[in-house]
Amino acid sequence: MSSLLRRPPSSALVFLIALPLLWVRFGHWFYLSLDEGIYLEGARRVASGQAPYRDFFAITGPGVFWLQGAVFHFFGTSLPAARAVLCLELAATCAAIHSLVGRTATVTLAVGASFLYLAVLLTTLYPVYITHRWDSNTFALLALCFVDRRPMLAGVLAAVAAWITPPLLLVAVALAFFVRLRRYWTGIALVTVPALAVLVAQGALSALIQSLLWDAANYSAANKLPWGALHLAFQSFRAPDLIHYVDSILPALLPPVAILVGIVARVRRPVLVAAVAALAACYPRFGGAQLLFALAFFWIVAAASVPRRVQQGVGAAAILIAVGSTALAWPKEKLKSIETPVGILQVSRLHFLTLKDLLEVTRPGDRVFVYPYLPALYFALGVENPSRYAWLQPGMMSDADVRSAITSLRSNPPKWVVWHDFTEGYILKNWPGSDRGRLRFHEMEDYLKSGYHVVVPDGVPTVGYKLMERNP
Repeated sequence: MSSLLRRPPSSALVFLIALPLLWVRFGHWFYLSLDEGIYLEGARRVASGQAPYRDFFAITGPGVFWLQGAVFHFFGTSLPAARAVLCLELAATCAAIHSLVGRTATVTLAVGASFLYLAVLLTTLYPVYITHRWDSNTFALLALCFVDRRPMLAGVLAAVAAWITPPLLLVAVALAFFVRLRRYWTGIALVTVPALAVLVAQGALSALIQSLLWDAANYSAANKLPWGALHLAFQSFRAPDLIHYVDSILPALLPPVAILVGIVARVRRPVLVAAVAALAACYPRFGGAQLLFALAFFWIVAAASVPRRVQQGVGAAAILIAVGSTALAWPKEKLKSIETPVGILQVSRLHFLTLKDLLEVTRPGDRVFVYPYLPALYFALGVENPSRYAWLQPGMMSDADVRSAITSLRSNPPKWVVWHDFTEGYILKNWPGSDRGRLRFHEMEDYLKSGYHVVVPDGVPTVGYKLMERNP
C-alpha cells in the first residue's frame, strides 16, 4: 500500500489530470439543450420522493434518475452537484482508455490516446451535458475493463449500464461470452434484484413495462437519424475553427475505420465485440452527437491497432496534438454568470437574457408549464411542472399523451406557460422520422390560447419563446 501511495497507477494519474480540466470546462457551464433537463428534472422529482414512470413520464431506464436523484438528496439540488457526476464519469472514461490500451500497447501510446480523447471532449462543438448515455457508456466501458480480471464487478457495472440505458444490455450480453459466467451473472443479479425490488415497492414496475411498450410503438420511428446526421449542426459555443470541425466528424468517421483496422490487427475480441455492441445500442439515432457517446470504445480499438514499431512515435504525437489542440480550441466565448435556484451558472449572452427575464417573473415553486420541449427551464428556474410530462416531442407523442397532459393542467393550472413555437423545419431537422400529422398538438395549443395570454413584463418582446400568464 505504501508503494501505491508513493507511485499511483498511471491510469489514476490520467483520471486526476482529466478531472479538474473537465470541471473547469463543464462544472458550471449551462446550455439550454433539449435533453439535459429531462434527467435533471426527473432527478429532482426522485429526490422529492417521486418515482419514475409512476409519477412522471420517462422513456429511459430508471438508473439515471436514481443516480442523480441520490446526488441531489445528499448534496442538494444544484447543477454543480449533477455536473460533478458527469465530470467524474468522463474522467473515468479517460482512465479506462488508458488502462485498456496499455494492456497491449506502450505506456506512451496509452497516455496519448487518453489525452487525445480528453482533448476531444474539451473542445467538441457538441454540447457535453448530463444524459443517460454518458452514464451508461461509462459503466459499460468500466465493465469491459474488469471483464477478464474481476468478472463479478464487471457484471455489476454492466447491469448498472443496462438499468440506465436498456439498449446497453447488448454490451452486457456481449461481454458474457468472454467471462466466467457464474461470477458475472452473480454481479448482474446483485444490481438487478434490488432494482426490481425498488420498482415493485414503489408500484412502478408495471409502469416501467408500459413505458418500454410505449417506446417500441412510438420512439424508434420518430427518432431515426442516419449515420453522422447533424454533425455540423451543433455549436454549443461561438468561434469554431478547423479543430472543432474535425472534432465534429470524428464520431461518425472513427467507428467504421476502427472496426476495419481492428479486425486486420486482431484487436482483443472482447474490446472489438463490446465496441460493436455499444454502437448497435445507439439505434435508432446514429447522428454525430449520439455516436459521440460510444466513441471511447472505438478510440480504444483504433489505438490498440497501431503497429508496435510506431507506437512510441504515435503516442508522443498524440500527446502533443492533445495539448496543442486543447490550448488552441478551448472555447473563447465570454460567458456571463447568473444566479439561479440551482447555483451560479455560466451561460452565453443569449441564454443569459432568457434566464434573466424568466427569473425576474417566476419564483421558485411557481407552477409553470414549458411547451413543448425545453425541460431544462423547470430545473434552472426551480419551478414546478403540474403535469407528468417534462416534454412533449412533436411528431412522437401520442394523442393520449397530449390529452393526459391537458387533464393535469386543467386540474392543477399553472400560473405561467413558456411556449417555444417550434417551426416544422426545426422539428424535421432534429427528428426527420416524425409523424408529419402530429407536428403540432392542436388540442394543447387551443387549450393554452383559450386560458392564457402573452405578457411582456419589461416591455421588451422575448426572443425564441412566448411567456404567457393565466387569464384572471
